[in-house]
Amino acid sequence: MNQVDSQRVHLSEFQRAAGLIRRLLRRRLPPRSATDYATHVPILVGLGCSLRIAKVLEFGAGFYSTLTFLNRLAFPDITSVHSIESDSEWISRVYAAAENDPRLRIRCVPEPIESILSELDLSEYDLVLVDSSTEASRRAALIRELAHRPTARCLFVIHDFEIDLYKAAAKGFLKFVDYSAFNPCTGVLWHARRDWEKGLKDLRCIVGCHAKTLAPEDIESWVKVFRKELFSRHGGFYLSKTSGG
Repeated sequence: MNQVDSQRVHLSEFQRAAGLIRRLLRRRLPPRSATDYATHVPILVGLGCSLRIAKVLEFGAGFYSTLTFLNRLAFPDITSVHSIESDSEWISRVYAAAENDPRLRIRCVPEPIESILSELDLSEYDLVLVDSSTEASRRAALIRELAHRPTARCLFVIHDFEIDLYKAAAKGFLKFVDYSAFNPCTGVLWHARRDWEKGLKDLRCIVGCHAKTLAPEDIESWVKVFRKELFSRHGGFYLSKTSGG
């Protein structure tokens, strides 16, 4: 091996080691939250306070996400929440918790839940939440299908985004911002060629600043924080409406 080849080998080894270090640093997450089903709530509230979101599609209904969307304090512009859920018994419980809110419609779809995508027009929605399935491979399959629908102009929110399987499935999205102040983590992704990145990173900064003092499920406190912070920074709404290209 000559000197040039030796230098190339050392450079290659250095790059691999640097890549490993970066991956390990990215995985230094806070302890898993005691309310691990609610760690995406602050991000959802932040989006509701900074965007005029009217129509939501969620894969996986829940006491935290579904009720957050229906909370007029957090999402004052919501007109409809369309949930896709595979557990019929769970659907009854969520409907009861939502007190039969007329804006909520839950459809029971057996796994594979992504089979419903051919019947849905994603352009109708401002935000799509992915928090479905008890099996990681099933949720990854749904994410992969959504990632290959570049005509969708909405924001996509994926819970448990620290999972490598989900990140790999999401590679088809144009851009994303991840939120790791709470564990499990959350990712916000999009296809549209819009300059949402700075605004979404501002939300990440706000969540990070208050994560140690506010519980993730404390919707009222998060609304107060976002309204104060966003108004002081931008004078109110600062992200353009999600739908419409």
